[in-house]
Order: sequence, then structure tokens, then C-alpha cells
Amino acid sequence: MNILWLAHRDPLNPKAGGNEAIISEISRALIKKGNKVTVIAGGWKGSKKEDFMGGVHIIRCGKRFGPHLAAPFVMLKNKYDIVVCDLGHAVPWFSPVLLRKKHVVSFVHLHKRSLRGQVGKVLAYTLTAIEKCYPIIYHNSKFVTISNTSFRDLVELGIRHENITIINPGVDHELFKPSEKTSYPSIVYFGGMRAYKRPYEAIFLINSIRHDINNIKLFMVGNGPELERLRNLSQELNLSDLVEFTGRLNKEDLSSIVARSWLNIHSSITEGFGISVIEAASCRTPTIAYDVPGISDSVEDGRNGLKVKDGDREALIEAALSILRNPERWWSSSTEVAKKYSWDAAAELWDKLIQEVVGIQY
Repeated sequence: MNILWLAHRDPLNPKAGGNEAIISEISRALIKKGNKVTVIAGGWKGSKKEDFMGGVHIIRCGKRFGPHLAAPFVMLKNKYDIVVCDLGHAVPWFSPVLLRKKHVVSFVHLHKRSLRGQVGKVLAYTLTAIEKCYPIIYHNSKFVTISNTSFRDLVELGIRHENITIINPGVDHELFKPSEKTSYPSIVYFGGMRAYKRPYEAIFLINSIRHDINNIKLFMVGNGPELERLRNLSQELNLSDLVEFTGRLNKEDLSSIVARSWLNIHSSITEGFGISVIEAASCRTPTIAYDVPGISDSVEDGRNGLKVKDGDREALIEAALSILRNPERWWSSSTEVAKKYSWDAAAELWDKLIQEVVGIQY
């Protein structure tokens, strides 16, 4: 089949995250099955207009709204069997609906929970209102989502149960694999330096436990608008010797740090699923996290980590100390949880659903 994937960012975008990882892994797996996949996305300063990634043809049009303007022309010019409308960002794709093209809607998470601190009040209100229109725009469309949390969010928006398929994301077990741990207690944060991710929780955590755990070190991985504030906070708390800011890393260096760390901290306000939690578990690295939407799916309490009440820093500290004082107890159980997640299995389900939709007569 010839598949068109409409996305706001492509997997090679410098700001690519978990949603783009799904696009990358699923599209490449679909290509291995003999399909053709084209991704239309927005670009960035200095980006190429066209790119190729593991057989995936990427076409970049403008920036934020460029893909929306270009999509109908691309669809009219080329014959596609099906279009994937990716809602990794809140603005919906109207072209497949207006042009009556067969399509699947990919929904990762409800944006209204993560808008605080990212956009102004007016834009936040607008995007939240747009999300409420999904049942009208995509009436009777098939949705794919990644967790029980997101499934419930879609139902609350008004999407019918029978039109929703849950396909959990996978993990690259060849990349995220066990390694020798650091000789000293170590924590990694690799959730993005954005306000809704609450990366400062990792700084507060290490400041609270540095006198309880000798030689502790924290690795802060990634870039984002909060990075400078985090550096300043680390200096104000005299943590410069204990906290290392690595910036954005390539996949190999990232997996190496995650695998060598004793503990992963995840502090986001919300997630669609929490792919980084499973990536850490695949490296034998357990996670401590606030029990928020999405994370409630990826952290199996007592197996690949511990969840505590959202915002309860004292409980988060206790969870960290519990794991750091007996880390070996968590290593094997963490990898057992990670084994349940596979990109090949996810791609099989995607392929099956796409074939089903292509066979439907509208």
C-alpha cells in the first residue's frame, strides 16, 4: 500500500520526541512489510525540503502551518491508499476528511493537560476547544492511541469505543540494553527540558538526598526552554559537582547513560504513555515517577519502578532512596516489564488496522 503520514514534525526534527519515535518506528516497519510511506511535516531553519530515513520519504513544507496548506495538493497529485492523520500536536488535519480519503487518526495524548507554561492562556483555550471538536471532524473515523489513559480521554471527548484501537509503543531492545552500572549511585533524567515535564523535580530530588546517598550523581539529558533556568538552579543549590547537563545526545550516547544509571526519574505533568520509562526498563534501570496520566500505564508499581502521588516530593524522595539502597532487586524485574513491548508487534497491529480501513467502503 501507498501510505501518507501527516505530521507536524518528522523524526529527524531537532525537537523530535516520543511521538516522532512512533512515526519513525512504525513507518519503517510498515516499509519492511512492502508498503511505501511518505511523511509530510513542517521544517525548521536550515532543514532540507526532502529527506529519506530508512526508506521513508520525508517532505517538509514550511513550518507549523505549511504541512496543512500543502497536504491537499500532495494528496490530489499522488495516489495514496490511506492517510494517517497524526495528532501529536493539537491542530487537526482536515484535508483527508474534506477530500474523502481513507484515513486513520493517530492520537497520543490530550494536549490540554500539557499546555500550562508552554503557551499563553488564549492559545491554550483555543487548542483545548479544538480538541473537543475531534468527534465532529473525525466522525466515524478509526483512531489509534497508545495507552488506556489516552483511550479514556478519547471516549470522554466523544469518540466511540469501537472506533478506538490501543497499540502500545515498543522499545528498541538492540539499542536500549543492559550495561555495567556506574560504580557510584547515579540518576538520569531524559524527559525534555520543558515546563510541563517539570525537570526541576530531578534537581530538587538530588539536593534532598545528597547527604543520604554518598557520591550520588545526576545526569540531565536534553535541551529545551527550561535548560538555562535549570543550570542556574543547580548553581544556586551548590550542585554543580553533582549534576551534569549533557545537552541533547545521539541515540547511542543516550542509551549508554540510561543503561549505566541506577535510577530514572520521570516528573512530567502528563504523558501519552511514557516511552522513556520502557526504554529505561529495557536497560535494567527502574523509574520513579508521579502517578499521572500515561505514566500510570508504563510504570508497573513494584516491578519497573515506583509511582507516588502527584506533587508529593517527600514520597518521591522515599521512593528514590528505597531503590538506590537496593538497586539490584529492581534490575531483572524491570527488564521483564520491557520485554512485553515491541515495535514489531506494534507494527503488526498497525498494518492489520490499515488493511481493515482500506477495505472499508465509505
